Amino acid sequence: MKNKARVGLFLLFIFSLALPGCKKAPFLIGFSMNFTGPGANMAMYVRDGALLAVRDINAAGGIKGRPLKLLVRNDKGTRKGIETADLDLIQKGVSVIIGHRNGHDTLIAYPIVTSKNVLLLSPACTSSKLSGRDDLFVRTTFVNDDIAQKIARYFSGKGITRLLCIIDQSNDAYTLDLYENLKKDFKGSLDPFYINTASDLTYPETAKLAVLSGPQAIFFLTPPAATGFLVQRLRASGCRASFYGTIWAQTQDLIRFGGDAVVGLKLFTFVNPKNTYPPFRAFIRKIKETGLTPNIRNALGYEAVAFIARGLEKVDSMTPEALKTALLHAHKSGVIEKLALNAFGDPHRSLWLVGINKKKRMTTLQEIK
Repeated sequence: MKNKARVGLFLLFIFSLALPGCKKAPFLIGFSMNFTGPGANMAMYVRDGALLAVRDINAAGGIKGRPLKLLVRNDKGTRKGIETADLDLIQKGVSVIIGHRNGHDTLIAYPIVTSKNVLLLSPACTSSKLSGRDDLFVRTTFVNDDIAQKIARYFSGKGITRLLCIIDQSNDAYTLDLYENLKKDFKGSLDPFYINTASDLTYPETAKLAVLSGPQAIFFLTPPAATGFLVQRLRASGCRASFYGTIWAQTQDLIRFGGDAVVGLKLFTFVNPKNTYPPFRAFIRKIKETGLTPNIRNALGYEAVAFIARGLEKVDSMTPEALKTALLHAHKSGVIEKLALNAFGDPHRSLWLVGINKKKRMTTLQEIK
């Protein structure tokens, strides 16, 4: 964790030097996430990707001759911290804030930011509670109510009628929301088993009780390290169910903490390891040049800034409303794949099934329709 923090500070210093030598005032972009506690590395990944995008855009001349400047704040993952961080950014004059680390924190920030007439762009919040709203909120991740239908169809096609969901309540805006949406479409027995990785560190042992229901498959709605630990414990206890996870677990931390036990685990994600989309391949090359390991988090950070920059190119007046309108029409401008938002600022993302092979590498298995 200390090494990652040092890398992040180094990048922040280096990228700040990349402002072009023009005297025009920069476009200010806020960035607010939790850099404190067990999930801090996820926020660091997103930040590093965002900083890399700022560097690249400024090196190319900025936007309309103006550089971008990313103002980074630690929201500490608390209600008070989120409010303090976001209000400070708003006071500094940002028109858009990239945040927050997960759905839970984003739902706290949503009324704070939008009520101040500032655009909130989320690369992480999938909650259906914010779907279909005409407001100052847009996102570049996928949406729970959309992917739940596809996941339910997949399980049905595999003949899975007894499914267990292990649900991390520390990010309930994502996990419970996805579970509730899945429950609407799943044909069969769908049992929840609740843990909280933030407040109860005994979860790897207590989760052994989950298999008493005799599931055909277990769906982990848990973060990378927790998913790795849980898979290890369940395999050691003799569980023979099929294991599935989500994009939340799609980092190298899953393999680092899960080891050989995660071989065979499958993940539902919009990040395709065989992705040949040219902007994505270019991003991979750039992130490797910095010495960082490419993953979904830094890709989302890079994409968020690149997407905002595309919108800034189109606005005549720099207002949150004008920027949102520009983003709604910034079709096919994604970094991970071609990205377009609907009239409410909700994206459509392709859904892929990714597996971990015997070499402990993530490989594309199929697209989920």
